[in-house]
Amino acid sequence: MDTPTSNPLNEEWQTLHQDYERYDRYSLLIKLAAILSSLIVIGLTIHLWVAIIFILVLWLQEGIWRTVQARTSERLLALEQLIKRDEQKAAMQFYSDWEATRHGTIGLIKEYMRNALRPTVAYPYLILLGILITITILHHEINLP
Repeated sequence: MDTPTSNPLNEEWQTLHQDYERYDRYSLLIKLAAILSSLIVIGLTIHLWVAIIFILVLWLQEGIWRTVQARTSERLLALEQLIKRDEQKAAMQFYSDWEATRHGTIGLIKEYMRNALRPTVAYPYLILLGILITITILHHEINLP
């Protein structure tokens, strides 16, 4: 009789679940980097367009990160169904399953963008971009002849 720790489906689920949780932590670090870099740029009066580009890059990076997390979530849900049915031969198929459903380069870019536009990802980037653009416009208006 298999114990939960020697069951390949359970082992895969536990590993992927730990990874899924790590993705949340790293996404928060990306958000913190965006906030801190915005504050530094504003404080040092570095050209704000550089900060805007940097924020956009971080936002896209988090979108990519969340896409990987979404794939992990899909596999976790599939594993839970397999565990319910006790189908051991379907264990350890994360990359095979992903490869079978991959939609090419354009599809991958679309998937990244969809994840980047999710509200939980878009926050705080839209707010930071709004602040930086407003400061840039105000700064430009003040310096007009």
